[in-house]
Amino acid sequence: MWAADGINRKNDGRTAPSARNIQEFDLYVILREGIYVYEPKQHHLQPVTAGDHRKSAGNDGYVATAPLNLIYVADLAKVNWTSDLNVKIRIASLDVGFIAENVALFCSSEGLNSVPRLSIDTDSLAAILKLRPDQKIILATTVGPPK
Repeated sequence: MWAADGINRKNDGRTAPSARNIQEFDLYVILREGIYVYEPKQHHLQPVTAGDHRKSAGNDGYVATAPLNLIYVADLAKVNWTSDLNVKIRIASLDVGFIAENVALFCSSEGLNSVPRLSIDTDSLAAILKLRPDQKIILATTVGPPK
C-alpha cells in the first residue's frame, strides 16, 4: 500500500503524483476476510466490511479467488477547480495510472503477478464499499502469486 500511494516525504507527499497534489484517491483492499481502506497517514488498513467480497471486485473469474484485489476510488469532490465531470474523470484516469504503475512495479520486484482491470460492476461494488456519489471507482488491480 505504501508503494502504491503512501507518504514518502514532508507535507504528506505521496509515492504517486497527482494533479495539483490533490491526492484524490483512496485505495480499497479486498481480501478473503474483508474489505479495508488504506489510511496513508497511519499506514494502516481501516476495516470497511467483513466477509469475502472478492467476487464483487470484478467480472473476471480469477478475481473471486485471488488473494488480493485493489480498488482505486477517486474522490471527485477534490477536483474542485472544475465542475465538468468529464474533466474530473480524465484527471482521475491520469492519476490512477501512476498508482497502478507503482503497484505493478512493486509486484514485479516481489515476484507477484498484477493485473490492472476495468471489468468491474462499479454500481454494486460502490454500494458494498459505501461510497458517496462523488466517489468513483476508476480501476482495479488483482494481485497474486504466479501459477
